[in-house]
Amino acid sequence: MYNFSERSIKNLQGVHPDLVRLMEESIKDSPYDFMIIEGLRTIERQKEMVRTGKSQTMQSYHLVGKAVDIALIVDGVVNWEYCYYKKVADHIKKVAKDMGLTITWGGDWKKLVDGPHFQIEDK
Repeated sequence: MYNFSERSIKNLQGVHPDLVRLMEESIKDSPYDFMIIEGLRTIERQKEMVRTGKSQTMQSYHLVGKAVDIALIVDGVVNWEYCYYKKVADHIKKVAKDMGLTITWGGDWKKLVDGPHFQIEDK
């Protein structure tokens, strides 16, 4: 069983309460440990993300606290391999469904596939 560090908890500040609950539930029995690396973003941060090609929009869900980015910890180190993110995403999607939440995983996108990204949709 995993739980969030103080850093992850801090990075969840300003994030939509349903998305916070989803991440808190998902971490408990996730196939891999993960941390929240980013939640709510400022306009300045989003402009930087677009400028550097890490985002393609100024309409990011991060700007309104409806998205988080995670980093997986595999064998004690941060791991960015898609195959691990797919396993965790499948788990998070199941937890979201059980909670009655609709989410989008960035790993399902056709352009700019973003395995660490999860966003909550309006019902």
